[in-house]
Amino acid sequence: MEENIPITPEIPPIPETPPSSAGHRELIFCILSLITGLCMANFVIYGGFKLGFAIASVLSIVSAVWYLHASGHRGDWYTRSLLALSLIIAASFGYSSDGFVKFVLFFFLLTAVNLALCLMSGRNRRHPGGIRSLLDAPRALFSFGVAKIGPSLGALRLFFTAGGESSRKAGAILAGLAIAVPVLCVMVPLLMFSDAAFEGLMDLLPEFEFSEAYVTVLWGVFLFAILYSRSVALHHTADAKIPEIRGKGLHLFTVNTLLSMVCLLYCVYLFSQIAYFSGGFLGILPNGYSVAEYARRGFFEMALLSGINLGLITFGVGMVSRSGAVKYSTKYLCLAIGLVTLFLIGASFAKMLLYIGTYGLTRLRVLTMAIITFLALTTVLVCVWLFLPKVQYMKFVMLAALVIGAAVVWMDVDTVVARYNVEGYLSGELTSIDTAHLGELGDGALPYVAQLTVTDDPEVARTARDLVKYWYIRSPGDFRSWTYINHSVQQYDIHAEEARIP
Repeated sequence: MEENIPITPEIPPIPETPPSSAGHRELIFCILSLITGLCMANFVIYGGFKLGFAIASVLSIVSAVWYLHASGHRGDWYTRSLLALSLIIAASFGYSSDGFVKFVLFFFLLTAVNLALCLMSGRNRRHPGGIRSLLDAPRALFSFGVAKIGPSLGALRLFFTAGGESSRKAGAILAGLAIAVPVLCVMVPLLMFSDAAFEGLMDLLPEFEFSEAYVTVLWGVFLFAILYSRSVALHHTADAKIPEIRGKGLHLFTVNTLLSMVCLLYCVYLFSQIAYFSGGFLGILPNGYSVAEYARRGFFEMALLSGINLGLITFGVGMVSRSGAVKYSTKYLCLAIGLVTLFLIGASFAKMLLYIGTYGLTRLRVLTMAIITFLALTTVLVCVWLFLPKVQYMKFVMLAALVIGAAVVWMDVDTVVARYNVEGYLSGELTSIDTAHLGELGDGALPYVAQLTVTDDPEVARTARDLVKYWYIRSPGDFRSWTYINHSVQQYDIHAEEARIP
């Protein structure tokens, strides 16, 4: 009797990913990417997000754009605008010393650059005018930059091994240098420890930290692989646009009922709170509210409700459009919600101006005004898009975010806050000044704090003298950690200012 042996189906081999073609253009871009990766790793780790990062990021953007442009990709006005604003933001890292703002703008920069390169190469899967286009930014970084490292570098290897005699010799030399660098980094310190004469010879050279070299090479090669692979894969990879799968939408009556109930709620809410909200426009405080409570509460209400309203508008239009054309009833309901949002934003803006006029500026208030401005622009663009669907609102939203971000970092929030408060106090427009908050600001505030040392108020003058005397300014070790704001404050003669203090 024959034994029944289960037949294991033969598993087909996984096809190898064909490498991208490589030529002299890729070789030049490879060298630029390697320099950029090493510089960025070293500058960020040992200098932070300052001048060194600005230089490396500008070099990264310029080299990637050069490669794609030389490969036949041009891009439209939106792509060029994204790249231009990205360069402006990248350069600002060498100007401002505001670490928090630059940390936030780093993600703005990362999104804008990757989205622009994806659009420039034509590999985007989503229309650039919609909010889903933002998903193409991480796709360019990970699906092309990280996932295509093997094929991209493999093509470069084939260029050296399967090319002409000169290419093979150049490849052999580069391979030897690549192997020699880590070997020498290990051997040189060992020889220095084992022989005093060799150590003395090495001491004649400029001071060099081998640990810094290890870290730089390790992270620099990693960044190089991503930077090189991203642009090369965007150019060579055949990536047909895949249509988005859209589920079935909701019935028109379902969406309109939801929006109608929200509009009815807002009518009742605004009628009951009309005095509360309009007080911000008129500068009148409701009973039982201080200026601080009035402004803060108004802002948080606005921020939460604006987010909900924008979500309701996009949700309602999106659900109805999946079932057919969007009816005017839905558009008018969404417009009503958008107008309510603008009213809330306007009231909050007026309240914040009242708050600033009474107590002056702080970092939080400046950033709040920037957020209010962005929400207002976004709401207007969405309302226009309701009746002009061809308006690609997300392009303008993205550009507005980058413009506002660039304006915030280039004006240096700490300098603006200190200048406004000190000048307002000295001119009599502000009746009081928060010296404790001034002491928490960055280096750009120091010259303005020093002006308070000669005021008529002895308490303010004494506090300002203490702040000036003990103000800590970190001296940058080299150009990597240099910023214009820090440099300008270092030139400020603190001791001469102290000599003027009676």
